[in-house]
Amino acid sequence: MPTATSSHISLLTVSDSARWQQLLGSVEHDFYHEASYHAFCQQRGDGIAHLAIYQEESSVLLWPYLLRRIEQLGPGGFHDVTSVYGYPGPLARQPSAPFVERALASIKSLWHAQNAVTAFTCLHPLLGNHGLFGAVNPLEPCGTTIAIDLTRPADEIWRGYRKTLRHEISRARKLGVAVEIDPGLVHLDRFVDLYHETMTRNAAPASYFFDYAYFEGLFETFPGRAHLFTASHAGVVIAGGVFIETAGIVQYHLGAAESRSLPLAPTKLLLDEVRRWATARGNKRFHLGGGRGGQQDSLFAFKAAFSKDRFPFFVWKDVLQPGVYQELCGEHERIHRVEPQASSYFPAYRAVEPAS
Repeated sequence: MPTATSSHISLLTVSDSARWQQLLGSVEHDFYHEASYHAFCQQRGDGIAHLAIYQEESSVLLWPYLLRRIEQLGPGGFHDVTSVYGYPGPLARQPSAPFVERALASIKSLWHAQNAVTAFTCLHPLLGNHGLFGAVNPLEPCGTTIAIDLTRPADEIWRGYRKTLRHEISRARKLGVAVEIDPGLVHLDRFVDLYHETMTRNAAPASYFFDYAYFEGLFETFPGRAHLFTASHAGVVIAGGVFIETAGIVQYHLGAAESRSLPLAPTKLLLDEVRRWATARGNKRFHLGGGRGGQQDSLFAFKAAFSKDRFPFFVWKDVLQPGVYQELCGEHERIHRVEPQASSYFPAYRAVEPAS
């Protein structure tokens, strides 16, 4: 007879940050998975942060998430499971398909106990945690992201840039655009102004208009790991970017550029300088991300000029309580006069698009 599998599931909050971080130390991860980033998001009102832990002997699956209260249908009765901004998702040590299936079933039971109606997470393109799911649950492809392999020789990386990009970077240098790291955050105010200008130029949703407190809190959350770089011309900051280091990965978190200075290609020069800096610090991969909403748009084309390395980006969605989900969607439509079922947004009861 087969031996019964001994399993254990537990749940941490950010008050258990030391244990949270200890568990992450056993798997490859990024800052999106860390207790400090989840505490930061919780403090900003994005939801209550948790880490679900499912373990069988030496195999473990870790799932960090945010639990949000749903306002409809009475106070505090229902919640949904979501993820922090960026590329989180579950992580595992020594996973097998049967183990992951049992882990997911156990975690779903936990979410039911928290009265969660839906569950959603973005996944991490570089870590490939979409591979954990297999056929257990369908994943939704959301395009591809772009990264630079910093372990390759510098001249090979440079030659891998598109010819027009190499020309624009060289021209920016000749025109006197200068890139610097700003450890004292002297230019943070200016960067935030440029960031808001950039979001306005790109007609970004309101949720992307992060305020000064967001950026200030981000640097406080990751001291020595979150870095502000600026590009200046004639003594004026015309572009900038926030980059976060974790275990050999440098993430291009957010960037901005002055509209009238775009012909100088300041962001292109900035990214090349950050790439050189990241290599010198021993990092292995520089993740530029993808296009807006995973689309192969102008932002994707901009990033694609730096590297031919592509990584699939997926999201995972699940309706845990179908009956309640339908009721919430109907209530949302009645109150907000939107057509949630016709929206691609998930969960549909949080859709904000006007009905056509």
